[in-house]
This record gives sequence, C-alpha cells and structure tokens, in this order.
Amino acid sequence: MDGFELHDLARKLMRIGEDALPDPTGMRQLSPGVRQVMTDVFEHPDSSITEIAGRTGFPASHVETSVATLRDRGAVITAAAPDGRTVVRATARHRTAGRAAARVDERLAAAAGIHDPGQAKELVETLQELARRLTDALSPEHFNARYAGTPPWETGRPQPALRDLAEAGAFRGRVLDVGCGTGEVALLAAALGLPTVGIDPASTAIETARRKAQERGLQARFLVGDALELGGLGEQFDTVLDCGLFHVFSDAERVRYADSLAAVMPADARLFLLCFSDRHPPDIGPRRVSQDEIRATFADGWRVDSIEPAMLENNKYVDGVLAWLATITRT
Repeated sequence: MDGFELHDLARKLMRIGEDALPDPTGMRQLSPGVRQVMTDVFEHPDSSITEIAGRTGFPASHVETSVATLRDRGAVITAAAPDGRTVVRATARHRTAGRAAARVDERLAAAAGIHDPGQAKELVETLQELARRLTDALSPEHFNARYAGTPPWETGRPQPALRDLAEAGAFRGRVLDVGCGTGEVALLAAALGLPTVGIDPASTAIETARRKAQERGLQARFLVGDALELGGLGEQFDTVLDCGLFHVFSDAERVRYADSLAAVMPADARLFLLCFSDRHPPDIGPRRVSQDEIRATFADGWRVDSIEPAMLENNKYVDGVLAWLATITRT
C-alpha cells in the first residue's frame, strides 16, 4: 500500500463513520469544516479556540463560528478556565451516549462485501486493534461512552481475588485504587477503615462511586484523573490496587504507568495488580498479558514478589477471565 491508497482508504472509512454517527440534532447536515471542529473537541476537551485552530489548521474566526453553531445545537458548551481562557467541551449527551451508539460493524461489513459473520468480526477486530495502536492513550470519552451502558468489567461487587486479599489483611495504610470505575474495590478498602482514594478517567463512573460511598456511609475520596499522571495528586500511598487497568496500556504506556506509580509509592509500598492473562483465549477485548511483560514493566525500582493465576469476573464471560494476580513492592 502506498500513500495514495492509504489516503483513499482513510477517506472511505471516514465516510462510513460519518454515516454511522447518531444524528439527533442534525449534525450530519453541517459542513465538513464544522464537523472537523466537533471531532477535535471530542478528542481534546477543554481546549481554547486558539488551540483548536492550531490543531485543525482553520483560522480562529472559522473555529469561533463553528463553536457557536455547535453550541446552538447543544453539542458543545464553553466555560471559563482558571487561567482566563475560554475552553470548549462536548456536552455529556454527545460525549457519551451518542458515541456509544455509533456502532459501524454492519456498515463496515457491507462496504467490504463481507457476508460471513466470522469474517465481519475479524475485520472489526483488526480495525479496533489498529485504532488502539495508533492512539497514545484511551481517552476519558472512550470510558465515559462505555458507561452509557454497563461495561463488562462492572459486576457490582469487588473482584473475589482482591476481596480475599482484603480479608487476609493484605491492605494497609493509605490506599489508592487506580482505574477504580464505580468504586467497588475502593469501597472495600474504605470499609476496613483505611483512608482510601479512587481515581478514574471516566467522570460518569466517579459520580456513581461518590454516590455509593454516600449511600453506604463510607469515607472515600473519588477523583477524575489520569493513571499516567499520578504525581499530580501530591500524595503517597502504602497500598495501590490495579483491578483491570494494566492490560489496557500499550508498551510505551506501561513504562509511563510504572513511573507514575513510583511517584506516589514510597519504599515498601505494595501494588496488587489483577489483569487479563495470556492463558485466556484470544478474542476481542484487552491485550492478554504474560508474566514476563509484568516483570519487565516493574524491573527497575520494584520487586515482583509473586504472580499467581487468578480469575477476573466479567459480564461478557460467564465463566470469568483467566487472569494474573501480581504482588509488587516498591524498592
């Protein structure tokens, strides 16, 4: 494939995607320039007009007009940032439920002339893997979109492997749950009387976690945040819990993740990491992780105490997911 063929393929995929977009407010009738501004707002929330113009190549006047049009249609809102800038973000309706509904499987199969369901599934999985590899990190919008329904990982209870650790007294000191979702594991720690913080990029999940804590009378803080930027918390933790987060990261992100954890974990702090295992059969979903990959990520400044087979409950797999439970100490 040469550059011309790749460019032509990208245009065809864009047309398929545009046709699949939910259109409750007539967005598809807007000009391509306005839609491109909307796409940039999806990908870069809380950006200023100048920043959007810099990324899209449009004049600031065009971006201002586009934002006004999108605001009139209820697709975006503008707000004043602490530094005085006016920033733009997609509204919750367009950011979550709308994106979650934009499935293109059937359209892709039809465009490719594929009638066999197995081949159609293989095509979609290939494109999903390509998209994952071309993306630096999974965005908050991605996770918020999953919470428009019930994500596979939200079972409504703590994972048994981590519950067993809690009951055995393995959690100690100040606890951080990274990628906490709606907070079941963090609330398990809080129920033990441990000072607990949960962090997740999905604001929808954090809102639910806060409500659960209030309803159960438990003291736990839940914050919207990035697991790759934990140093910004300005806090230290004795126990860190990773329940189903590590396996979403690319190779480069794993390095950043280990550095991020190191910023909040003093010597002798422990990380309990539960993730998809390479023992689990290949299928759509997170990357399967080997023991060697875990050891390589935590080779410098860490001690991998154990990696044991475990089970990860998941709504998609009735019998659960074959997982690894790793205990890792900061040195």
